[in-house]
Amino acid sequence: WNDYKAALSIAKVCGGRFIRVPVFVDNVRTDYGDIFGNPEDVISYRRKIGADSVLIFTDIHVKHAQLLSKNTLEKSAREATRKKSDAIIVTGKWTGDVPIPEDLRRVREAIGKFPILVGSGASSENMRKLIRFADGIIVGTSLKTGRREKKNVNIKRYTENIDEEKVRRFVKEFKKIIRR
Repeated sequence: WNDYKAALSIAKVCGGRFIRVPVFVDNVRTDYGDIFGNPEDVISYRRKIGADSVLIFTDIHVKHAQLLSKNTLEKSAREATRKKSDAIIVTGKWTGDVPIPEDLRRVREAIGKFPILVGSGASSENMRKLIRFADGIIVGTSLKTGRREKKNVNIKRYTENIDEEKVRRFVKEFKKIIRR
């Protein structure tokens, strides 16, 4: 769930440009057990395998987890930037849940121009509101075929396909926003 060693190794070998590390500075309880952030180990491993060109995008207060750390969202964001994250990811509480816009605003105020990515819940209908405080969007669920299944961790099965028309709408809306 937080296997940065495998992610960095695969990215290095395959020419990947970035990885996502769900737990970087926070400590959380998940269905897979307690996970403790250790940014020094992540950065050290990247250096050790010669993958310095692979960017590390890190979640703060990651979805699908109970926060064990006592840090505020702002403090976790500032700590992640100090510990050499390359971008901060802000999510809702679950797959497909939109981050609270006020959370995005608070993180933006805490870390200034440092890159912020929306990590869940983005769609062509809500991206204008989300991108106001973010520099990019990670999107998946809203582009898939199928219906929401609330009881599953991934609310649309991995077997669902990406819908070409949904992608077109998403890209068209995104282009409108960035031209402003």
